[in-house]
Amino acid sequence: MKNRIPSMMVILLVVLAVSCDKLEQPYASEKEIIIDTNKRKVLLEDYTGMKCVNCPAATSAAEALVELYKGQVILMAVHAGYFSEPDASGHYTTDYRVAEGVAWFNDFSLISNPMGMVSRVTYNGKKAIGAGSWAEVVANVAREDKVATIHMETEYTPTSRHHINTTINTRFTEQLEGTYHLTVCILEDSIVGWQKNNDTLVGPVPDIENYLFNDMLRAVLNGTYGDQLTAAVDTSQVYAKSYLYTLDESWVPEHLSLVAFVFNNETKEIVQVEKKHLIE
Repeated sequence: MKNRIPSMMVILLVVLAVSCDKLEQPYASEKEIIIDTNKRKVLLEDYTGMKCVNCPAATSAAEALVELYKGQVILMAVHAGYFSEPDASGHYTTDYRVAEGVAWFNDFSLISNPMGMVSRVTYNGKKAIGAGSWAEVVANVAREDKVATIHMETEYTPTSRHHINTTINTRFTEQLEGTYHLTVCILEDSIVGWQKNNDTLVGPVPDIENYLFNDMLRAVLNGTYGDQLTAAVDTSQVYAKSYLYTLDESWVPEHLSLVAFVFNNETKEIVQVEKKHLIE
């Protein structure tokens, strides 16, 4: 049910440094990507909002990168910032925000939409990255060697559909300096709602009545900056963390995924990320 741009295509975007950054008309160029399983996986965080007219084009660019890198890039759409705030009445009354997502938006100074982060690396002195630079930064990070692996074991029983039990096993393959934490999120696909838009290549203007929101952050299982795995990396050890979580009744289990990422707690850079559908 994903609303994706065809694989092997990268959207090249130019971003103006203004509030609710406007994107020029996107165009696609073919580029061959060779996926190496020994390379690092990349978390692309798309900070978006239903009232941001330029966000649909940015999300399309992000989805194109996911398709291009065939599983090496994981997308998480975080609704935060002024353009995500619901109205008191009208079409835009739904609140898609999550407290942890709002905290990330503020802590990392994303300022406006559309903006994002790529494995929370620093680019031009900042972690907040405009959509026009996502492809470049993703390419740089995706070339780096893998330094950790994440394996998720998840139990879900349809008869007790409101509960999931997941264990995240992390193993470091390189001796890293610093303290490392784990964050675990729930994402949902195929959420239909209203979205403002100014790009006819993406959909109707000025509003898309039945916009398909995918990869939407729904919850963080273990707090804004997760749980500590280790203060000193031991490559011979498997670090296991287990979580029991009660799902919101409005969420559709078939559309849910878990995303787990490991990061350096001092720099906040994410060294590895993994995604698993709740129902395979």
